[in-house]
Amino acid sequence: MAKKKTPDIKAALTQSQFEILLKVTKDVFFFSQFIYLIHPVRGKTKFDLFPFQKDVLYHFLTKRFNIVLKFRQAGITELISMYCLWLAMYHPNKNIVILSLKERVAKKVLRKIKYMYRNLPDFLKVDVINGRPNELGTAQEIEFANGSIISSIPTTEDAGRSEGLSLLVIDEAAIMKWAGLIWTAAYPTLSTGGAAIVNSTPYGTGTWYHQLWVNDCSQGNEFFPIRLRWQMHPERYRFEGDMEWYNSMKAQMGPRKTAQEIDGDFLTSGVNVFDLADIRAIEDELDLWINIHHNPELRVFRDATIIQYKNFKTGEDYYIGADVSTGRSRDYSAFSIMDKYGEEYASFKGKIHPSQYADLLMEWGEKANQALLAPEGNDIGMTTVSKIDDSGYPHLYYSKALVRKKKKRRKEEKEIPGWYTTKQNRPVIISELEEDIRKETITIKDQRFVEEAYTFIYDEKNRAVALGKGRGSDDDDDDDNIYTDDTIIAKAITNHIRKQPIRSKVLIKPQ
Repeated sequence: MAKKKTPDIKAALTQSQFEILLKVTKDVFFFSQFIYLIHPVRGKTKFDLFPFQKDVLYHFLTKRFNIVLKFRQAGITELISMYCLWLAMYHPNKNIVILSLKERVAKKVLRKIKYMYRNLPDFLKVDVINGRPNELGTAQEIEFANGSIISSIPTTEDAGRSEGLSLLVIDEAAIMKWAGLIWTAAYPTLSTGGAAIVNSTPYGTGTWYHQLWVNDCSQGNEFFPIRLRWQMHPERYRFEGDMEWYNSMKAQMGPRKTAQEIDGDFLTSGVNVFDLADIRAIEDELDLWINIHHNPELRVFRDATIIQYKNFKTGEDYYIGADVSTGRSRDYSAFSIMDKYGEEYASFKGKIHPSQYADLLMEWGEKANQALLAPEGNDIGMTTVSKIDDSGYPHLYYSKALVRKKKKRRKEEKEIPGWYTTKQNRPVIISELEEDIRKETITIKDQRFVEEAYTFIYDEKNRAVALGKGRGSDDDDDDDNIYTDDTIIAKAITNHIRKQPIRSKVLIKPQ
């Protein structure tokens, strides 16, 4: 294995400069103290990282694939530019590609990097070896003496098809025309250990970026999601309740553009089942990423597919509604645990075999004081329900079924294990959930529900469905534009049974 190279050290270096150089090569946070950029108001200024920018930079270092959902003017482009410069100069033979929307934007990003380079102390610089004399590289590329290259190029259908990449940056991916195609082509070039940063403000639903973000929040792929809110910026939000900057932006941009550019909302063209203001209110009450690190009550299990928000209380009654899937394809299984007052204590969303799901539900039912367990028994759910019923779990939900047997005119009523979703009761439980959210008589703590709610709409037949899920079989759209509603259905079931732990009546077809 070749020994790692270090930058050429000039003979004129003092002991102090040598120590600084050595530390800079190993510590990008220390490196940032030598970076200057152009501020739109203050002009040339030092790049003093805000706390939220330091958190983002930490994830760039520790996570291979990152996806950033940002607010406007967050300084993330500058942060990525600095990170790329540090990575290229002090790590030999790195191939870094930054994809931007247009050639003009791509050149602007490279100019930011060149400005940072020019303003470094000479003893921290690694020589640039391409371009005309007295110029730093070309309009699209900088090549360093250690073999590292930074390319900043506009997006095309063939972008990303190159030799092995060390880092791929896709900027403003939500409105990049070929983003999905680019990622598919680029992914094999990252197979030797390369990393990726996908970065954007939201620009509506149905895009590759939005689908990637939604799947991340459900642990559906290998990207690490980083959600940035405008309140994180200390120059925008100086004290609790400070809305001056936000209100000025809203006055200039209007409520819809503000929701997209500042609040970071994915705005869909369909008619949402839940009022976006209500969903936004839920989102304002929780910040999953902050809670994971700072809330001592929060416990995360199994790679964040199960999240416990609060400890169960002895003697308290709890209710678990569960949506069941095959554990394959795009559907997820999901459950929610609530008390009788509608406060959520834990939630799950993940891919799991129906038989294993039964064990998981019983495990959490026991943790929650033998909670009333209502797994959906439709179709594949029967596997889950039957296993729970056979195990003798003491508090399984039973539906009252109206069974119509052959050769008999009258229907017979009998109890069957599990919850059964029908065309008649599905609109009812969703309507109940929407009303309780609107009236704030339920406390939802699941970020994954929020992401699903933004794409949960009424289709052309006035059915409440996930965006794209109600399409006909002849639809030629890509499956990437189909979203999920698993956490919504699970919470709707839980919400219904915690208020009305009575047996529903469903019609079972003749056997």
